[in-house]
Amino acid sequence: MREFFKKFASVWSDLRQEPLRFPGLRILKTSLVVFLCLMVYLLLPKHFNAMTATIAGIIALKGTVRDSLLAGFTRLQSTFVGAVFGLIILEVRQLLDLEFSSLLYYLLLSFFVLLVIWISVSFFRSEGAILGVVVLLVIAIGPIHSMTPLEAATTRFLDTLIGIVIALLVNIVLPIPRPKEEEKDSADTER
Repeated sequence: MREFFKKFASVWSDLRQEPLRFPGLRILKTSLVVFLCLMVYLLLPKHFNAMTATIAGIIALKGTVRDSLLAGFTRLQSTFVGAVFGLIILEVRQLLDLEFSSLLYYLLLSFFVLLVIWISVSFFRSEGAILGVVVLLVIAIGPIHSMTPLEAATTRFLDTLIGIVIALLVNIVLPIPRPKEEEKDSADTER
């Protein structure tokens, strides 16, 4: 295995004219967020969805604690919008007795995607819109097993909340170190 990595690093260096670097802190933190989300889901009932939490955690993880807090709050707002529209579409599907794979359901779902993005961008920040759509789609076309529409929407919202909270905690515990002012000043004077 060691020989493989040596050979890989050598080929990489030849192709890119630079050495293969060790993954940075942001990459390691992303991997840690995924791992922690998966570990939490070992303890939760089966109807909770680790996929939603890991996606939310990856999307919410930013370079700084401040950016992560801002992104987490924005994404949580859009997630709520996605969950509400997910609940509505499941209720409409039941009311109209639509099949999950019908043209009418897909048209309705596509319209709801438009609404979630529009509301998220109009009232919140545009960065949260994607996660709102992910939550809507996971609720609307993901497996809901024997859950009611309200249980499905609530569970997926909580899944997203778990991922966002884990990303925030990882970013708080492992912040990206800032260069010290003295080092920055000396680097500027050497130029």
